[in-house]
Amino acid sequence: MNDIVRPITPDGFIGYDEFNQLNAVKFENGSRISWIIWNPLENICPICNRGWDLIHTSIKDQHYWHDRKELTHKSCFERYLKLREWSLIYNAVCDCHLAFPDGLKERENEYGAAWNLPWYEFKWKGAETFTIVIGRRKSVFHMEIKVPTPSYPGTPELEYRMAEKCFSEESVTKEFGPTSVLVHAWGEENVRAYLKKFVRILGLEKPAAKVTE
Repeated sequence: MNDIVRPITPDGFIGYDEFNQLNAVKFENGSRISWIIWNPLENICPICNRGWDLIHTSIKDQHYWHDRKELTHKSCFERYLKLREWSLIYNAVCDCHLAFPDGLKERENEYGAAWNLPWYEFKWKGAETFTIVIGRRKSVFHMEIKVPTPSYPGTPELEYRMAEKCFSEESVTKEFGPTSVLVHAWGEENVRAYLKKFVRILGLEKPAAKVTE
């Protein structure tokens, strides 16, 4: 932890140390914490097309986007990831060609990983008893069909034996039971493919159109 000898913000929370490294400082639980940061003041965030202000809260709001090799606002990058994730899941659900009248509902990420991106849930028309949950868990997507608990008399049963058959050739994390069908999908294409398997498990698959000569 280095002391700031040449502050650049009026409050002294951002400045250069004796080695000419730009440091940020904050106080947490009575302790002083400092870390080395980039100087973003001559940069423009590629997401919002705005720069940084000469105040510590603005300068600390930074993230180095390795793919583009440039700085962004951390807050902008988090919003970008969230919108990208929503779009990916929304389009995958639409690709199943089934109505989901209530749309995607945001829910808490149960693993708290991947920038704390939210998970989403929805219900297909015709299988409203079951809730489908999709969200990122580190390098995979958590995908699950859930039965409400506690269940009530007459609650439709989850065809988890069908799930075992549908995913028998998939070498991924998977758990099947009467109250939940859970799989981990590696990559966006598998999210689409597994959702279509969920359609089959819930008995929503539409019969193939008859070919007439």
